[in-house]
Amino acid sequence: MALRTWSVLPQLLPRLLPLLAVTVFTATACSDDGAEEGRTAAKPTYELPPRPVRDGEKAVKTPTARSGETAFTVIGYTGGMPELVGSHADVAPKGRYVRVRLVVENTGRTGQTFVPKEQVLVLASGRTIALDREAMLVKRMPEQFPVGAGMRVELDIWYDVPRSERPTAIRFQGEPGVGAVSEPSPVDVKLP
Repeated sequence: MALRTWSVLPQLLPRLLPLLAVTVFTATACSDDGAEEGRTAAKPTYELPPRPVRDGEKAVKTPTARSGETAFTVIGYTGGMPELVGSHADVAPKGRYVRVRLVVENTGRTGQTFVPKEQVLVLASGRTIALDREAMLVKRMPEQFPVGAGMRVELDIWYDVPRSERPTAIRFQGEPGVGAVSEPSPVDVKLP
């Protein structure tokens, strides 16, 4: 019986070679020899040039926070400002101005509308306050704007904080993803 099997082998060999080659290739491509263990492949990154902070601003290095399909990164903070100077007006606050510089990124596949007035400042007392519309107008910040898929935007949000209060965080409200049936949960980012 064994002799007969070996005599058929030369006839089957041309048919078996492609199958054998695919099997060997698949086995080596899917095997893990442990050489990659403990190493992670570095993804390429954009090299953005550093920029100096602005008049009295403090550079902030906080992790990016996400609410829905919107990512928020606070990059600058200025507190205790006794006035603001715009291109057409100088304005004094009722308390003190706070300026938060942030990057907003749409991580989704569809367009979003970013509404600055939905982002509130959290005070040490637990109270929240909305942005200061007059300061936003004087500094020519938009009331809302579209943010395309994969798009990043950098802007300031201005608040008029009572003198007796201290800001501790900013609460961001993002946009829901495609097919979502409710608003995403807001997320707080601590301020210096």
